[in-house]
Amino acid sequence: MAEGSAKARSVSINPITDPVQHSEGPFWHTNTQELYFVDTFNGTLCRWSYKDKKTQSYHLENHDSVGVIIPIKDKKDYFLVAADRNVYNLYWPSDDNENEAKLEHLITVDESKPKNQFNDGKADSKGRLWLGTLTRNGDLSVAPEGGSLYKISGFGDSLMAEEMERSLSISNGLDWCPEYKKLYHIDSQTRKIVAYDFDEQSGQIQNKKIIFDMADHPNLEGIPDGMTADGSGNLWIALFGGSAIIKIDPNKSILLETIEMPVKYCTSVCFGGPDSANLFVTTSRLKLNEKEVSETPNAGSVFAISYLGVKGRIVHEAII
Repeated sequence: MAEGSAKARSVSINPITDPVQHSEGPFWHTNTQELYFVDTFNGTLCRWSYKDKKTQSYHLENHDSVGVIIPIKDKKDYFLVAADRNVYNLYWPSDDNENEAKLEHLITVDESKPKNQFNDGKADSKGRLWLGTLTRNGDLSVAPEGGSLYKISGFGDSLMAEEMERSLSISNGLDWCPEYKKLYHIDSQTRKIVAYDFDEQSGQIQNKKIIFDMADHPNLEGIPDGMTADGSGNLWIALFGGSAIIKIDPNKSILLETIEMPVKYCTSVCFGGPDSANLFVTTSRLKLNEKEVSETPNAGSVFAISYLGVKGRIVHEAII
């Protein structure tokens, strides 16, 4: 197969949810066989059931954005939610009774940057929460180098946020290699994917290195957004504005596949389904005009890509 080609085999790409404005942050929960994601600028959390193919939603009042929803380990119906600059503990009962839902504030970051918002994030193998921020302008554009990458860990009063990287523009997709010796991270504005040496026990990172630069691939459009790793350690990356998902080998720094999507703005990806063989793709219609929406009515939906021939791996819940 030629570098970057996905046309040697056939995949199936289908929308599985109704469209929202800007779907993001997908998380597949193996225990419940549900997919969680967010509608970022509407401040809405979404829960899609693989069994009945229905979506439930929960709206966060008085928030400009929500970036991440991650289940808390061994606590049924409890989640960590990153919204604006805050991290919350959310109780969201599976019967979707909003009257019983409870939101508890845990921690706030970037106190001196009121325009900052959490964007993307994941839990590592020890349950520590890694979250990136960005500086959002009033028109939803992003100011350069105003964001950071945080590691949030601890329990109760000892919960703390440690700034791991600073001067980022759009801290975005992140994941780890199978041995948890590397942390991969995207600052979207740079159009680069970087790797850090990662100490699994301490959660410290060092020795930042560029492993993939989109400038070396002029046929790729858009910017890299959300990212996930498969069971072999290859990285799958959503191209925002590029109408595609790409697969790269982070060890050899090569483009393995490009999968063309039926919508322009892909925001993030995660593996899931009963055997973790589906790639779920969140998408956006935020930047589309009325004509473009009519031409791509499924923009903003979550898509499932099947028959990829690969599977995902364990996705970790938060431990707080």
